[in-house]
Amino acid sequence: MEAEAFNCGDDNILSLFHVRDQHEKAFTTVIESYNALVLKLASYVEQNMALQARAQTYEELHDKLTYEVTTLRELGSISSQKRTCELEGEIETMKEEQERLYKTLATNAQRLVEQNYTLASQEATLQENISEIQKLMEVNRVLAGKNHEMRDLIDEKDGTIQVLQDELSTTQLEVTKLDEKAKALQQGNEILTARSRQLEMENAELLEWRKKATEEADRMKAMIEATEEDNRYSSPLLSPALTPSFGRAFSFPAVAPPPVVTPTHASAPSSSSSYTHCSYDSESPTRGSWRGSWTNVSVIPLKSNKKMIAHDSEINAIAISNNGSMFATGSNDKTVKVWDVLTRSLKSTLHGCLQSVMCVAFNSTDDYILAGSNDNAARLWHLGTGRSRHTLTGHTGKVFAARFNPDSNKVITGSHDRSIKIWDVQRGYCVRSMFPPSSVNDVCLLDYDGSTIASGHMDCALRFWDSRSGNCVQEVTGIHQEQITSVSPTSDGFQVLTNSRDNTLRILDVRTYKTQVVLQAEGYKTGTNWSRACFSPDDQYVLAGSADGKLFYWSATDGILEKTAQDQKSPIVGVAWSHGTAVSAEKDRSVVVWNAIARRSVMYSK
Repeated sequence: MEAEAFNCGDDNILSLFHVRDQHEKAFTTVIESYNALVLKLASYVEQNMALQARAQTYEELHDKLTYEVTTLRELGSISSQKRTCELEGEIETMKEEQERLYKTLATNAQRLVEQNYTLASQEATLQENISEIQKLMEVNRVLAGKNHEMRDLIDEKDGTIQVLQDELSTTQLEVTKLDEKAKALQQGNEILTARSRQLEMENAELLEWRKKATEEADRMKAMIEATEEDNRYSSPLLSPALTPSFGRAFSFPAVAPPPVVTPTHASAPSSSSSYTHCSYDSESPTRGSWRGSWTNVSVIPLKSNKKMIAHDSEINAIAISNNGSMFATGSNDKTVKVWDVLTRSLKSTLHGCLQSVMCVAFNSTDDYILAGSNDNAARLWHLGTGRSRHTLTGHTGKVFAARFNPDSNKVITGSHDRSIKIWDVQRGYCVRSMFPPSSVNDVCLLDYDGSTIASGHMDCALRFWDSRSGNCVQEVTGIHQEQITSVSPTSDGFQVLTNSRDNTLRILDVRTYKTQVVLQAEGYKTGTNWSRACFSPDDQYVLAGSADGKLFYWSATDGILEKTAQDQKSPIVGVAWSHGTAVSAEKDRSVVVWNAIARRSVMYSK
């Protein structure tokens, strides 16, 4: 329908252009006629002026000859009379010439009047044509604006079509995976069905054997009873030792119960990751410790080491590794830099982003690092080699959030194109897309298998997603008055911390979706739309940076402001805390590493 409307609009525009051309050609003919009339009028005016000059000359000559004739008559000589006759003849000739000139002058005057009338008519027509031209130009301007709007609409539709095509590709990939999973499940069902039939046959054989054993037992019991009955009437001298004891000599065989069949991977293969058995060695994260280790004693890092300039341009993001030995920063200079926590020395610089880096994250084993950028992509590097492994493209807006799942086999990204995508790290493909109604500022995982995702948005809402179905399971609104800049979970995933541009932080219970603690303080102000806050490793504290460069430490249990610290001046864009060490990055290129110098006397238990 839109295409037909657009074609009709093009036909109307072409017809209007044809009418404009016809009018313009008509105006060209009128203007040429008008110019010709003006030239003719100018020639007639020149001729009239020349005739007037000749008439004036003839009048002067006539007066002169009349004077001479009068003078000659007065003289009265024959020669004078002859001369007078000659002069009178010349006078008559001149009169005739004058009359002829007068007639020509009258004719020219009439022609001049007619030409003036024609010229006035042409001028009126010209004014009408000019007015018509102005109207057509206005119509042309309106049509040009509509044409521009239609082109913008076409561009928007093209973008929508591209997004739909990407989603179609993703859906087709998911359908293919589901088909493969269904085939694998069908094969497993066939194997289980065959095994079930085999067990039924075995159970039937066992039942038949049990039946035969029961019949044999009944027969033997009857024989024993008959023997005992005979013994009652036998000789009393018979020794008991010689008495047949069929009951003691015969023992019934024990019937073994049917075997319990436990399906294994060999009997029921499956390609779905949800059926994959995961084993954890001493170096791999377990379900209880995948967010990092923690101690029971809360330690507040307040000692500032030397401030260091980390980038040549503004810093946008910072993250600390799970073992606390290194941290990474992302900047407007399009690079990600990895630093040693103890020495504050640069370990590596990672290139590849085409625009500013907005977020960075380590995986659970600190082997890989992930970054989201304003070039609508996320990138994955191997820290050991410094080489890029994947560039995850598919978003149409800035990528403000990027996180690994605990197994590091998937990546979750959030973008300002109002989408959340889940990526397969092995293949670099998007395996699922979710579409919230607002731009995504941050995302986090709430459980070990990554099935629940929390996202903070520009519309001030906090949303919870089921990554397996792609559905939004809960939308929490009204907790903040301005957009949410970061979301961070506790180590058990039962609580989530939100930071907002309304200069407050909130801790919500994921099970009830209710606010438990509100964190705020005098002087605290969120500095950017992507400012990140975090929990302490034991979840007893909350750390956030303010627009004036100050750090604020709150108690996560009661919301009391515990400590503040400051060694920076510009807005804090992010903080991170691991193993008693915190790092803070300010917008003006610098990073500070904070160490613990104070121990709180209160003991917390998980």
